[in-house]
Amino acid sequence: MAKQHITIPVFVPHLGCAHRCSFCDQWSTTPAAVMPGPELVDEMVRRYLPQGRNSASRIELAFFGGSFTGIRKDIQESYLARAHRHLEDRTIHGIRLSTRPDYISDESLVLLKKYGVTAIEIGVQSLDDAVLLKSNRGHDVRDVVHAVERVTRHGFDFVIQLMPGLPGETRASALRSAQIAAGMGPSAVRLYPAVVLKGTPLEEVFTAGDYVPLSLEDAVELCKDLYRIFLSRSIPVIRMGLHPLPPGRLASVVAGPYHPSFGFLVKARHRREMMTARIDRHLHGNGGKPAENLRLVLPDTNTGEYVGSGKENIDFIQKRFNLKGVRYSVGPVPDIQIMD
Repeated sequence: MAKQHITIPVFVPHLGCAHRCSFCDQWSTTPAAVMPGPELVDEMVRRYLPQGRNSASRIELAFFGGSFTGIRKDIQESYLARAHRHLEDRTIHGIRLSTRPDYISDESLVLLKKYGVTAIEIGVQSLDDAVLLKSNRGHDVRDVVHAVERVTRHGFDFVIQLMPGLPGETRASALRSAQIAAGMGPSAVRLYPAVVLKGTPLEEVFTAGDYVPLSLEDAVELCKDLYRIFLSRSIPVIRMGLHPLPPGRLASVVAGPYHPSFGFLVKARHRREMMTARIDRHLHGNGGKPAENLRLVLPDTNTGEYVGSGKENIDFIQKRFNLKGVRYSVGPVPDIQIMD
């Protein structure tokens, strides 16, 4: 089946960033080895769409990394002009980019509109001023509010990026940040739990013993709850966790909840809770009669999320309900079906 949505990534690490956040090293977390020139736009389009136009329903070119609206205006235009040509000939359907909330002005948005930019990803990270200060973000929550007001007024879609687990954050403040972010009405959200990268100021704080990153288990549990907040508002969470790092860059992660399939782990945990609650209701509705074996029919879409990595969800259910065995099959069902 052909992909319905294709994103063509153009990474511009740290370009336009006049500010050094404590956690950030985009040279470690993006594929770029050198700062690319505008010609990379054409190269990436050829790489992702070798036959030119594609049958996908939505193709976007995305500038990731850096703070795009902080780039010098003439350099911004050199990148955007290349992307706009592909928009004009309908090879792509949209252009998106990421930036900081305090680098978003009416003037910058007029420029982006001129070149057909359709969506702006805002690196919010947290909606708690104390957390932003400890992470040396250089902006506050008020800047985020003003940025969202501006991009909405100019008619852009916007994506909010959050980074749970930063210094000074608690579970309560992370949940509060997600609730506030959901209330802003983004078209989508990305969740990047904080990891300690080599050579960053955060590594120094970690090494001094003044910061303890989330464990993988705690990060999965927390992001599962954040994911459900956005799910309840019908806001897509389009990424959870860093993109998988190539083997040569794995050593850049000093500590923290990095996992190449982090998003899958979170969704599998969400499915586990759904199944556990459903099975619990089923067994109680059966007159409290204890079951020895259980058979589940799982949906034929996203089956892996229900089963879990290494069948961990099935094993969890067997132990949780003290069952002799749990069998499962896959079928065209909208949700799990429970058979005694």
